[in-house]
Amino acid sequence: MPEQISVDDFLQETWDDYKQPTASNFINRMGQCRHSANLIEEGLDFERSGLSKMKKSVKALHSSGNMHVANESYLAENLERLGSYSINRENEADIGAAFLKFAVVTKELSALMKNMMQNINNILVFPLDSFLKGDLRGVKGDLKKPFDKASKEYDNKFNKIEKERKKQALEAGLFKTEVSGAEVAEEMEKERRLFQLQMCEYLIKVNEIKTKKGVDLLQHLVEYYQAQNNFFQDGLKTIDHFRCYIEELVGQLGRIRQRYDAEKRQLVELRDALKSSMQAYKESSVSSASYSLHQLQGNKAHGCNRTGFLLKKSDGKMRKVWQRRRCSIQDGTLSISHSDTSKEPVKLNLLTCQVKLIPDDPGKKCFDLISSSKNRTYHFQADDTRDMEEWISVLNNAREAIFNKAFEGESSSSCSINQSLKELTRTIIHEVRRLPGNRICCDCGAPDPEWLSVNLGVLICLECCGVHRQMGVHISRTQSIVIDDLGTSQLLLARVVSNRGFNDIMEATLDMKHKPSPSSDMEERKAFIRAKYEKRRFAIVTCADEDDRRLDLKQAILTKDIYALLQVFAEGIDFMDALPDTERGETALHLAIQQEDGSTLYMVDFILQNSNSQRLKQGDMNGDTALHVCAQLNQTECMKLLLRVQPDLVNYENQQGLTALEVAQDRHTDLCAEMINNAIAGKTDQFDNVNVDWHLIQDDHLYDTVDYSDDDLDGSNVRAFEPLNGYLNTPERKCHSRPGSLILMADGAPAAQPQQQGYRERSSTADSLKVAPSGGVST
Repeated sequence: MPEQISVDDFLQETWDDYKQPTASNFINRMGQCRHSANLIEEGLDFERSGLSKMKKSVKALHSSGNMHVANESYLAENLERLGSYSINRENEADIGAAFLKFAVVTKELSALMKNMMQNINNILVFPLDSFLKGDLRGVKGDLKKPFDKASKEYDNKFNKIEKERKKQALEAGLFKTEVSGAEVAEEMEKERRLFQLQMCEYLIKVNEIKTKKGVDLLQHLVEYYQAQNNFFQDGLKTIDHFRCYIEELVGQLGRIRQRYDAEKRQLVELRDALKSSMQAYKESSVSSASYSLHQLQGNKAHGCNRTGFLLKKSDGKMRKVWQRRRCSIQDGTLSISHSDTSKEPVKLNLLTCQVKLIPDDPGKKCFDLISSSKNRTYHFQADDTRDMEEWISVLNNAREAIFNKAFEGESSSSCSINQSLKELTRTIIHEVRRLPGNRICCDCGAPDPEWLSVNLGVLICLECCGVHRQMGVHISRTQSIVIDDLGTSQLLLARVVSNRGFNDIMEATLDMKHKPSPSSDMEERKAFIRAKYEKRRFAIVTCADEDDRRLDLKQAILTKDIYALLQVFAEGIDFMDALPDTERGETALHLAIQQEDGSTLYMVDFILQNSNSQRLKQGDMNGDTALHVCAQLNQTECMKLLLRVQPDLVNYENQQGLTALEVAQDRHTDLCAEMINNAIAGKTDQFDNVNVDWHLIQDDHLYDTVDYSDDDLDGSNVRAFEPLNGYLNTPERKCHSRPGSLILMADGAPAAQPQQQGYRERSSTADSLKVAPSGGVST
C-alpha cells in the first residue's frame, strides 16, 4: 500500500514538476495522492455524520426551547386572567396584583428565552444547515469525483501509450516489459497537469471544509456561549429585581391567610350551628324504609307491575287541585287515566323518567315523576308512606326490567321495547346537542353538526367527517346522529365530552385565526384536522417523559377526571402500558374497571376505544385480561363495552389457564357468564346499549314551574306546551345548555369560549352522570 502524501510534499513536488516537467516518479506519487484522497474522504464522511447528528440535537434543543416559550407564554396569559379577575373582586385586590406581577415576570423570562432560541437558530442551526447542504452535501465520494475522473483519464492514456510502445518495440524485434514514466512524460503532460489540477481543487475544498468545521464552527460555539451568558445574566437581573417584591409578598400572604382563617372559623361555627338546627329536619325526612333520592333500585318484592289510584296535582291555568287518577304500570310504561274514562290515558316511557322525593313533604307520601320526553314534572301523592314506597319501588323495578329485556331477546313486547330504547336514544342525543360548543362543528365551526366521533365524543359536520374517515378508525370512528341507529353505548362519551371541553385541550395552543371556517377548502381542512388529531400539534405538553405521563394517567383514573384523561391522551400515552406503583402491574383499562363504581363508565369507554385493539388482551402479572377483571368484580356494563369492541377476548386464558367465562362461573357472577355465552354465540348486538343513569333532567326548576292538568291538555297538548317549547328554544335558554354550576363563572355570567377568555369549564357533566349500581336505568 502506498504511503500517504502530505499537502506540503504535494505542493513541493507539483511546483517542481510545473517549473521543470520530468515526471519520472509521477506514477508513484499519483498512487500516494489516490491513497491520501481516499483517507481524506473517509475522514470527511465521519465528520459529515457527526455534524448531521449535531445539527439534529441542536434543532431538537431549538424545538424544545420554542415549546417552553409557548408554554411559558400560556402560563403568563392564565396568570394575567386570574389577576384581572381577582383584582376587581372585593378583598382580593392584593391577590390579583400578585398574580399580575407573576404574569409580568413570566412574560419577561419568556421573552428572554425566545431571544435565546432565535440566537440558537442564527448562531448554530443556520450555519450547520448551510454547511451540510453546501460544502458537505451529498455522500461519500462526491467531492472527489472530478479527481477520480482525472485519475482515470491519466490511467487510460498511459495504458494506451504503453500498448503502442510495446507494439512498436515488438515490430522492431525487441521485447519490452514496461514503459517508464520518463518515456511518456511529454505525451502525458496534459493528463498529468489535469490530475494535478483536480488534486489541487480537491485539497482546496478539503481545506475550506476543515476551516468551517474547525475554526468557524468553534467560533459559532463561542458566540453561543456568549449568548447563553447574556441570557442567564439577564434572567438573574429579572429575578433579582423581583426579589424585593417577593419578600414583601410573603409577609402580605401571611396577613391574608390570617384573614381567611378568621373567616373560615366564623363560617365553620355558623355551619355547625345550622347543622344542629337541621338535625331534626333531616331525621324527619329520612324514610323508615331507607329510600333516598339517589337510590335507584326498587324493592324487588313489589314487582314490576302495579295498578291503583294516586292523587295527581294539577297546577294549570284553570285550577290548582289534587285529583284522584287511576295509574297503571305495565311493560315499562306508566299510564295515567283522565277523569273522563272515555279519553285515552297519558302514557309515559319510564326509560326517560326520573323519580324524586319531596324533601319538605310533612306527610312523607308525595313524590315527583320527571319525564324528559314530555318536558314535564308530574306531582303524585300516595295514601301513606308505605304506599308511596311501593309505587316508587315498582316504578324503578319496571324501568330496570324494560331495559334488561332489551338484552334477553324476548319476542313479547319487543316492538315497544325497541321503541322505548329509540325514544331514550333521541332524548340523549337532544341533551348531547345542548352541551357547550356542540351547536357548531368541533373542527370548522359549521352550524348544526350531524356527525359524531364515537371514540372522542365530539360533533362534526359532513365535510370534516370525510377527513375523519380518511384518517382511519384508529383515529376517529364516525356515526351519524340523524341517519344511523345508534346504541346508547355509542353515546357514553358524547354525553360527557363537549366540543368546547375537547378543544380546550386539543386546541390549547392554537391561534384561532389559523382554524378553518365552514367555507374553507378541503385541503386546508384536511391539513388542520390531521395536525389536530394525528400529530396533536395544538395540545400543551405537560409531562417531561413517559413516566410522568403514566403517573398523570393513573391520577386521572383515580380522580375520575375525563379531561385529565384526555390530556394524557393528547400527549400520546399508550393506555395498554403497565401503570406505575400498582399491585399487579395493571394497565389503565384494568384500573378503570376496578374503579368503576357506577359513575365512571365513560372513563372505561374512552380508554377502551382509544387503545390499540391488538393490545386489549394485555394481562396483569396474573395474566388476567380486562375481561377477567369484569368477571371477577361483576362489572356487567364494562363487560358490555369490552365484548362489543373485542368479542374474541373470551378465548384468552390467565396464568391459571382460566378463561373469563370460567372465572365468572367460579365467582357465580351469572349475568357476566350469560354475556360471555352470548358473545361466543355471536349475539354481539345485545351489547349496543348500556344501563346507566343518563342524567337527562339537568334543569329541574324548569319542569317544576309548569305543570298542566291532564284535562287542560286534553286534545290540545301541543298548544298547551307552546310556552314551554318557546322557552326552551329562546337564545337566552340556549346559552344555559348545561347546569349553571358547570358553565357559569363566579359572577354568574356564562363562561366564554376558553380560547378567548382562558376559562376552561372542564365539563363537570362527567361528575354529575351516575351509573345505577343496581343496573337500573334512571334519567
